[in-house]
Formats: sequence, C-alpha cells, structure tokens
Amino acid sequence: MKKTDLAKNTILLSIGTIITKGINLLMIPLFSSWLSTEDYGTFDLLCTYVSLLIPFITMSSSDAIFRFLVDKDDEKEKKRYISTGFCINAVNSIAVCIIIAAIGVFKQWNMAIPFILLLLAELFNNHLQGFMRALKKLNIYSFASVITTFGIAIAVIIFVLGFDLGLSGIVYGYALGYLIGEVVLVLVTRYWEYLDFDLVNIKTVKELIGYAYPLIPNNICWWVINVSDRTFISLFLGNAFNGIYAISYKIPNFCASIFNVFSISWQEAAVDLLDSDDRNSYYNNVYNRTASTMISLCGGLLALNYFLFRYIFDVRYFDAKLYSPILITSVIFGSLTQYFGGIQISLKRTKENGLTTMMGAAINVIIDLIWINEIGLYAAAISTLVANIAICAVRYIRLTREAHFKLNGTTWIFVAYYMYLLFMSYWCNTFALSFFNLVFSCVMFCVINWDFVTKFLRKCKILK
Repeated sequence: MKKTDLAKNTILLSIGTIITKGINLLMIPLFSSWLSTEDYGTFDLLCTYVSLLIPFITMSSSDAIFRFLVDKDDEKEKKRYISTGFCINAVNSIAVCIIIAAIGVFKQWNMAIPFILLLLAELFNNHLQGFMRALKKLNIYSFASVITTFGIAIAVIIFVLGFDLGLSGIVYGYALGYLIGEVVLVLVTRYWEYLDFDLVNIKTVKELIGYAYPLIPNNICWWVINVSDRTFISLFLGNAFNGIYAISYKIPNFCASIFNVFSISWQEAAVDLLDSDDRNSYYNNVYNRTASTMISLCGGLLALNYFLFRYIFDVRYFDAKLYSPILITSVIFGSLTQYFGGIQISLKRTKENGLTTMMGAAINVIIDLIWINEIGLYAAAISTLVANIAICAVRYIRLTREAHFKLNGTTWIFVAYYMYLLFMSYWCNTFALSFFNLVFSCVMFCVINWDFVTKFLRKCKILK
C-alpha cells in the first residue's frame, strides 16, 4: 500500500461511516421515546451478549483471513482461506444456536428467536468484513454499511411502530437490516465465487485458528472493557439504569466508529510499511494525526452534549449527560490503543495485544466491583476510561523499542483545547455559552482536519 492510500481508504470509508452514524444518531431520540428505559437497557444488554459470543463462534477467523490474504494475489489461496473461515463460522453457529434454542425452550425465554437472528446476522456481517478488507474492496464495504443502516432504520420503524412489537421489534429490525446489507455485499462481490469447499482442510483450519486464537481473549477483554459494564449495572442497579448508561455510551460510540474506519485502513498500511526505511517517521506522524483528529471529533461531541440531552433525547435519559464526557474521553485513549494495536498486528504480536487487553479488562472489572454500589454509573464510566488509559500506556511503552512516538507542540495545543471543552461540559449550563463552544469546536475541527476536509469535499465533488 502506498502511504497516500491510507488517506484515500480512510476517506472512502468515512463517507459511508459518517452517513451511517449520522442516521444512527437521528434514530436514538426515536428509540429512546419508543422504548422504556428498562426495555432499552435490555436491548443494549442483548447486543453486548452478541458481541461477546461472536469471537467465540468465529474464532476471530475474520481477522486471520484479512492478515493472510491482504498481501496475496493467488485466487486459489483466497478461496481456500475464505471457504475455511466460512465453514468455521457455520459449524460453530449451528452448535451455539441449538444451545440458545434449548435455553429458550426450558427457560421459556421469549427473546430466544430474536436473539438468535440478531446473532447470526451480526456474525455473518463480521465474516464479510474480513472478506472485504482482505480483497481491499473498501468502497463496496462502505456502500453496504449505508444500505445496512437504512435497512435497520426502516425495519425497526415497521416492527416497532407498525406491528407494535416493542423490544422484540427492535431486535428483529436490526437483524433484518444487517441481512439486507449482507445480501447487497454478497451480490455485488459475487461472494459465492470465492467459496470452494474442496479446498477446506484441517491444516488451513489450524493455520487460521493458530494465528487468531490469541485474538479471542483479546476481543473478549475488549468486550469486558467496553460493554461488560452493562452486565454489572443490570445486576447491581437494574435495567432502567442500564438504559440511561446505554444512551450515554451512544455519543462516544459515534467517535469510536469513525476511528474504526481509520483503523481498518491503518492495519493494512502498517503491514505494507513494515519493511519501509522511513516507517518510524511515518508511524509518529500518523500517531500525532490520530491524536489530533480524535480530539477534534470528541471535542465536538463534548460541545454538542448540552444540546443533545436538553433538547433532543427523551427527558428520562437526561442523567446520561453526566457520564457521556467521561466515556467520550475514553474513546481518545481507546483509539490510540487501537493505533498501537495495528502496529502490533503488523509485527504479528497478537499475544502482546491480548495480554495488554487482559490487563485493562481486569482493571475495568475491579473498579466496577469496588465502586458501582458507591457511585453508581460513574463507576462504569470511570472504569472504562482508566482501563483504556492503562492499555494505551503499556502499548506505548512496549512499542518504543520499535519506533519513537512523541506528541508535537501543535498537538499539545489541541490537548489544551480539549481539556477546556471537557471542563465546560460539566460547568456550562447556559445556552449562549454552549452555543459559543459548539461554534468554537466546529472551527477547531476544520483547523485540525483541514487537509481531510478539503479531500472529503473534493471526493463529494463539492470542491474542485
């Protein structure tokens, strides 16, 4: 990959992601008004369990497919790895779905079928993500993401408002939306042409799992850090509190999703630049750009926080305003952590990533258990922030043997700007000052990302 391809791929994915996440943000006020805090909390909890099961079922094979195919051109090799990954997913999915169905029958759990459908839809989406990244068809990936989001929005409206299905309706809607996007991906890429089950063998299965198995505890530990808080909240505080926390997490999740766009391109670039003579200089430049860009995004959301919770979200979720700034800040450190993780993956140090993430997960759980009964939802937000800071610091230190990372003077100015907005998100309660901060954050976003903004506008043919 050329260095310019990192920016190109990021812009390609950003167009789809900005549209996708924009629609998701517009849907949050509707979901919060349609569902009670308890139902919304239950829905969010179901989603967290889906994200927990996926690494187990897939054996993280989508990451392995990407790593083994990203630098290969042989069509037979592509078919061998993709077909093997599909078989791993299919066999494990059947076993897990039988277990869940049995639990649904014996426990009379009426959400078993919706949960299974959502799990299968997200699982196949995960497989297709690895497939698209491996083939470097990021433009199609971005387009399908937009289709998926529109599908989810329309399906949820039909099931919840049209059929009055409530909680199960929103789960069915998400499952159907994912399915629509997957059908588009399969048809556009002619996915079936990459399946040749005669090429599947035990050796390839072992090869994929051998690379990916350290990523399984890594992915699970990320689940612990990012979403296990919901489990503790449900156990100690109740699902109504979980609904409030879920809304507070939706805002920072927007920034995290935007960075994931870059992360997809960055992993590919890190692999291709591994043997480059000037890789260390390039790594440090990307490090500063990552920090600055995330500050601009997260700073903008801090400034928007006042308006979202006062004028847009349902009043039942107003307390979420208190926890959102902490979670937004954790996204910055989480993004830098993923940046360092991309370099580790290029060096094939998946175990290193796993160990640092396990450490962060342990910190997260300990803080939750000690403080959740004392300070409530603050414990969940703070545990996520501290865990991300700890992982980021350890990976930074470990990688200094390979490359030199240093924030430049301009980036430190942006850090000071962010600290101002973080303070104002708690102190400022007036419309006028909040509006000033919002305008200020928009100006700073354009200043920090001027090159990206101009390239994005040219891509959209707004600028020549």
